[in-house]
Amino acid sequence: MIVSSDVEYWLKQANLPLPDRIGKAPEELLAYVAKVNKSTSADQLPAQAELNPDFLNDIRAAIVDMPPPVLQLLDKPLLGVYLGRGLGSSAVTDVVAGPDGKVLGLVTLMDADAFLGRTANDWASWKENTPFLTGSAFQVHLQIETVENDNRKNAMQFLLLHEFGHVMTANSEFLPDWWIGSQKFKSTEEYSFLSLSWQIAMNGDIIPLLRHDFEHRKNLHFYSDQQVAGDLIPDIYKALEKTGFSSLYAATNAYDDFAEAFAMYVHSVMMGKPYRLSIRSGDEIIMEVADYWSSPRARSRKQLFAEYLGN
Repeated sequence: MIVSSDVEYWLKQANLPLPDRIGKAPEELLAYVAKVNKSTSADQLPAQAELNPDFLNDIRAAIVDMPPPVLQLLDKPLLGVYLGRGLGSSAVTDVVAGPDGKVLGLVTLMDADAFLGRTANDWASWKENTPFLTGSAFQVHLQIETVENDNRKNAMQFLLLHEFGHVMTANSEFLPDWWIGSQKFKSTEEYSFLSLSWQIAMNGDIIPLLRHDFEHRKNLHFYSDQQVAGDLIPDIYKALEKTGFSSLYAATNAYDDFAEAFAMYVHSVMMGKPYRLSIRSGDEIIMEVADYWSSPRARSRKQLFAEYLGN
């Protein structure tokens, strides 16, 4: 939770049209990320990013082109999308509250460095390889756009769909609110998304149900130097296909499970865009992961999002 001393600023942002809630990250957002990074022993030090007009136009276009049901759901809770550098991940989303603890809404802070020189497929493949040590014979290739639409704007759109998935879970019946502390969590069955693949343990930790867990899952860290051997890539993705998780990132925790499934559902089912993941050794494709939304393991999530998004 980000506690802000400038409530009026955020109320003003909330009244802007949704595509205009973008800009330079306020210092208190950067200070918050720096504090989080320090607490997790991450080396990255957040800083301001240059507000390149083309970059901002890409963010705006990425938002405007999202399906109307998504934009309608975002209009009230989203306070804006802001740019920084050196965040330690492609983006961060969290709640903003006033000094009295009252939640004002949610913000997404994007790392401009993650998109320097990267198109949609470049960015998606880069991210998907971050849990693994380099130098292996295997690499993950992820296509999220056709050749003609393989650009930075569409990389940003997929990332923002993931971050907006986090926005959707706040104050919802999908998952426990991450900022309230586990002592205030309800039972697992009272959260419609959580209970699909996760459970709340006796100590308050959220852990996967046994049938959705797999070897090395706990050791997977995206955007981190805590990486596993790249030689494990084929076995890890084979194990993933036996679970209900939509992606490897989704398997890391319940909140990213929802965010990934939300992003992929909007991207693939609602917008009709590609999502093709393959494991390669050099130029040779040695494994292709089956389309998630066409598979039986996606049934419960597909039904949930169809009802939620009216699609």
